Parts: sequence; C-alpha cells; structure tokens
Amino acid sequence: MRINRKNSKKEKKKKEEQTNFCWIFGFCFLIFVPFFVVPVYAAPDSDQDGLLDEEERVWYTDPENSDTDNDGYSDGLEIEQGYSPHSGNGLRLEQSDFDNDGLHDAAERAFGTNMGDADSDDDGYNDFEEILYGYDPLDREPIKKWNKKIVIDLSRQQLFVVVNAISVLQFPVSTGNPYTPTPPGNFSIERKVDTMLYQGLDYYYPGVKWNLQFKPRYYIHTAYWHNDFGKRTRSHGCVNMREADVAVLYRHIDVGTPVEIIGKTPPKRYVVETE
Repeated sequence: MRINRKNSKKEKKKKEEQTNFCWIFGFCFLIFVPFFVVPVYAAPDSDQDGLLDEEERVWYTDPENSDTDNDGYSDGLEIEQGYSPHSGNGLRLEQSDFDNDGLHDAAERAFGTNMGDADSDDDGYNDFEEILYGYDPLDREPIKKWNKKIVIDLSRQQLFVVVNAISVLQFPVSTGNPYTPTPPGNFSIERKVDTMLYQGLDYYYPGVKWNLQFKPRYYIHTAYWHNDFGKRTRSHGCVNMREADVAVLYRHIDVGTPVEIIGKTPPKRYVVETE
C-alpha cells in the first residue's frame, strides 16, 4: 500500500492547528464568560412565611405580615394545611369564601379564579354561577365546557356537587334508615317538583319543597321535621337536606344530571327508630 506522505503531513499540521484553537477557545471561555453571566435572584418572601410575595397577591394575604389574620399561625402554614389565612377562627379553605361569590376558596384556587373578585372575567356573571351552569369563569365566551354531577357519600352523610372533577358544593344530608336504605349506585335526575306530599303508614309530610327525583319513589328534598343533617339517617330512602341547601341545588341542577351514591352507612349514623 502506498502512502501519500505529502498529504499525511498536511493532515497532521491541520490537526495540530485545530487542537491549538480548542485550547485557546477554552481558555478564553473560562476568562470572559463569567463577566457575561447574569446573576439569578430568588423570588422574594418579604415576611418569611413560606409564601412568595407574588403568591401573597394571589391569596390576598399581607406580604409584610407573616400572619395576616393574627391567629398565631403563619399564612404559609395555614394554606399548606388547608386552612384559610383570613378567617382567624380555624375555617378550612372549603368553608371560607373570601369574595363572597358563593365559591369557596379551595375551589377558587382549583379553577384559577380570582379570590378577591366575584367576577374574574368581568362578563357580568359571578364565578360561582358560571361554574355551576358549566361555563368557564375565565372565558367571556358563553360556551358550556363542563359537566356536573351529584355525589352522595352514605358513609359521611354528605352531598357534593362536582364540576370538572372539582368539588364546588358540600352539604350535610340524612339518608335512609336501616330498613329503608338509600340505594347505592349510579342514577340521574329524572324530574324536578317544587312541592310534594310524602305520606305512609307512619308519616305524613305535606308541603315538602325542592324535590329532585333520582329513581322512582326516591328523591332529594328538604325535611322540615328534623335537624339531624350530617349526623344520622332519618328517611325512608330519600335524601333529606336543609331547605336553604336544597334550594341552591334545585336551582342549578338540571334533569339528566348524574347522581352517584357511594359508601356504606356506618351503624353509628343510624337512628334508633324510623321517623
């Protein structure tokens, strides 16, 4: 095999030049680059409560005061643990409504709405109403985007309205007694009746308001004859609610809305006698 020595010398010289260039470039990079590096500053947390100042603006807390409601717990700790940093009385975020629009603060954050403005998109409708009717509270276009459903948890004696997989409303209820249980399963609202009479061998209740039928002979309705909602069962299979609560439900729930009944009523929730 014949070797072209002339070409071989040229290639060797070329490699040496490339190597020298790499060394020179690397040396210059180490010297000059530090002068062009822009320092990165950490976002400020003026009151050192665990919330950045920009987060304080979202939560409407005081960036100069680590304990906005002066209850002895820092704003960051309260929010981390699911409590309102504004109430001062141990309210959870699901129980607090800072802007009084009907939408609790936990839902406000989940939907990304403005906690301090009842109408985040300034379209003339408050966030709560838009969400319950299926509209995006951050979009002025009147296009329904979300579906809602009712979830009734027998084990907790609680009813939830869930929109876009986020719990928007929670109400205490009283479901069926041991020998007249509320059936678990998946149903839907079949009809709505303003006022009804409920009667049987051992009961007679006229003028019962806000009735939502989810199965033949089974309704969600108000119950003016007791006040055990969320505490124990008190019905013949229906779902009893406080009048003010079921009035909200009746207004915003449509025929066809899914109803999911889950859990199992624990014995401690049962009443001794059927009423």
